[in-house]
Amino acid sequence: MKLNAILSGVFLATAFTAASALTVATGNNPQPGQSNVLHNACGLASDTGTTVQGCLNTDNSILVDFTSDEVLFINGGQATLRADDNEPFSRLTISTGTMTSLILNILATEEGFVTFTDGAGTSSPFALDDNGQNFFTLTGIVGNSVSFVTSLTAGGAETDIVDEVRQVRPGGLVTAIPEPETYALMMAGLAAVGFISRRRKTKK
Repeated sequence: MKLNAILSGVFLATAFTAASALTVATGNNPQPGQSNVLHNACGLASDTGTTVQGCLNTDNSILVDFTSDEVLFINGGQATLRADDNEPFSRLTISTGTMTSLILNILATEEGFVTFTDGAGTSSPFALDDNGQNFFTLTGIVGNSVSFVTSLTAGGAETDIVDEVRQVRPGGLVTAIPEPETYALMMAGLAAVGFISRRRKTKK
């Protein structure tokens, strides 16, 4: 019984260590370890599909997936995405290795709003200007993907107002390696299990 409680505590503490809160800020705010997403240099077979791919300028073997409910077209040195039929679209998911931050630039056909979601939560709506660029810097990302959806009003119905997405820059890309705090919690749990096992043997 005690052993189960200790193990449960170790796993819960590990889960809380890994969690963080998605923060979205307007503007192009550089983050540590950022990479540009490219397309032309990646040697990928296809430019179109409901999922298209780019790669990182720092390592062309690391791919970034872009997924929508519409057929996308990707091209350019720094990857540029738009709907294949040149019509506006409303949603996009960007997936890669576990990232801690992301910068992207959304060009809109109409004034509206965009809402971001990661593996742990959803942001409040942010305004989109139809006259120029809309940079957003996302930090505290949980998981390996970030999605957005657009609408004409804050919290309103999903509406196709995205013309292009440009200058996508994930930051802090890491593989799923536990942080030092996670290792410490795991070691403490194993030590507790060993201590309890030793006490049981001593009592027998």
